[in-house]
Amino acid sequence: MSLLQSCGMQLYATESPSQAAGIHEDFTARAEFCAQLLSSQSTSLAEMGFNVFIHHSQTLASTVLRDTFAASALHAVRNPSNSRFVNAEITQRAAQLVEAMQSESIGNDVAETDMLSSLQALLVYQCILLFSPGSISQQTQAERDNIVLQSWAVRLQLFKSPHGDSEIENTTWEAWVKQEAIRRTLICVELVTGTYTYLRGLWPVGVQCHHDLSFTAQRRLWEAKSATEWRLIYEDISFPSLPTNMLRLDSDLEHASPSDLDDIGVLLRVAGKGFDNLKEWLSRDRRALQRWGDVDLR
Repeated sequence: MSLLQSCGMQLYATESPSQAAGIHEDFTARAEFCAQLLSSQSTSLAEMGFNVFIHHSQTLASTVLRDTFAASALHAVRNPSNSRFVNAEITQRAAQLVEAMQSESIGNDVAETDMLSSLQALLVYQCILLFSPGSISQQTQAERDNIVLQSWAVRLQLFKSPHGDSEIENTTWEAWVKQEAIRRTLICVELVTGTYTYLRGLWPVGVQCHHDLSFTAQRRLWEAKSATEWRLIYEDISFPSLPTNMLRLDSDLEHASPSDLDDIGVLLRVAGKGFDNLKEWLSRDRRALQRWGDVDLR
């Protein structure tokens, strides 16, 4: 069960019917906002070569992520004239990826790097096919593929190392990037599954949300282009690293400014605090308003 849904169910159980209706409307608005930002992750990959769960150093280092980058670029230029061709190509690429992942699941053990890149690629396709599909059949395909997404996420959990502020002091940039990519990918799997099932009015069956997931919320560390830049940012006291645990989300992000966070931080903030809080928070930073200004804040 997703964090968003578990919160919603708890509130429904403790409020009157009229209050529950208002809460339902609020949580639906939060989920729709999350769907918009999740859908935009393929666009981010196409335009910048990375997104909130795929690091820029990973894209060209992986055949499957290069293929997903190409598919994202194709999706970014979809229009009424070419939509039939774009939809067919993305459907085929997603199906081929899932087929390969299913074959690997019943074959030999998959290397950690290959497992991560395959899961990241499928997550990009899920963001496209669940939240901006070209047809009902694409959405239906993505619903089926969610089983593969979840099963690989469970397997990837085995490669996740303990997380904390001291981690950066005791590791290399390359090792940190790999672990941070794992953490962010697992969180986005939860966000995609929870957001979609909530909007569809469904409750996930047999899916356990790992609320103890964590990540580093400081976007500058994630977007650093080199080990030197990454280390300098970490040592700059004006840029808090913001180690964030899902169980302590409010307290860990309490002092984060809009310029500190990328889309994943905003996604979690909206899911947990709602739109009124987001509007007030963004109003303190003109650049952040420009950054998320095209997303419906209602």
